[in-house]
Amino acid sequence: MASRRLSCVLVALLSIAAISLSPAAHAVELQNLEGLEGIFGRYAPGGDCKRQPQVLVDVTGLTFEVGGKQEKVTNPEQALEFAGPDYQGPDIWIFPFRLKDGYAILMTFNDGGRKGALTIAPQDEGYPGGPKLSPLNQALVSGSPYRRCK
Repeated sequence: MASRRLSCVLVALLSIAAISLSPAAHAVELQNLEGLEGIFGRYAPGGDCKRQPQVLVDVTGLTFEVGGKQEKVTNPEQALEFAGPDYQGPDIWIFPFRLKDGYAILMTFNDGGRKGALTIAPQDEGYPGGPKLSPLNQALVSGSPYRRCK
């Protein structure tokens, strides 16, 4: 009887763990952005390339320009099943910065099915009661939404 209860508890705990896994658990590290050419280009707040921050996306990775400084990310992670395993839309989810236990921000390219649209939102930083966003990530989140420059 005790072993049956233990088995039931174990099954329940495993079920809870499986349900609580974030979509980030299905992220894969990219060595380059080959195959994602549809998101290449320069993005700025509202598509106004006179404004900052800006994000440059090319085959070599992501370059963030904030306050005259640049930071290059060459190995971001892509969340392949962020909207579920059957999703076939144009949205592409990228985690540029890893934390010890998650990801700082989430980049959504073609957000809401709008090609050339990019939103940057807090992921595992910047939520109430959680760790604060770094100054770079705060600037990127504050600049959102972005559009690809013409």
